[in-house]
Amino acid sequence: MSVVKLMVLTAMFAHYQAEGSVDIPQAEVPPVQQVGLASWYGAGNWHGEITANGEDFDPSKFTCAHRWLPFNTVVLIENPSNGRRVWCRINDRGPYGIRTPEGTWTFKVSSSRHENWRGILDMSIATAEELGTTQVGLQKVHLRYWAREEDTGFDLAVLNP
Repeated sequence: MSVVKLMVLTAMFAHYQAEGSVDIPQAEVPPVQQVGLASWYGAGNWHGEITANGEDFDPSKFTCAHRWLPFNTVVLIENPSNGRRVWCRINDRGPYGIRTPEGTWTFKVSSSRHENWRGILDMSIATAEELGTTQVGLQKVHLRYWAREEDTGFDLAVLNP
């Protein structure tokens, strides 16, 4: 259940418990930090595979992949074409499609924010369905989150011998 729905339900319950009117609190929406293309993982093609943070991928959960945001960052993804929004948790890395100077597409693993990437986000199918983007391969999205003060860079798992 989304935070906004929970707040509305709480306010409705409080209204019926109290005999007066109750102010419904406004949920603070994070600012738009990135605008770009989002893609989605296939319908169960990666189910059970290990994500970059070590958990099993479950296409029915609201998770997504981002190249450099810290794992477990919760982001609000907005589809500007229909106004739908969904909260999603970063648990993987990607997307990795990049346009070369010659104009072709290739695969590259990098955390660079300055290259011509195909997109900013790969989403689970549950996330894509909630946004109404499963009928299109790539969808322009607004990615909203509260930015940290310091640049955390690319999270890598390091194995100690």
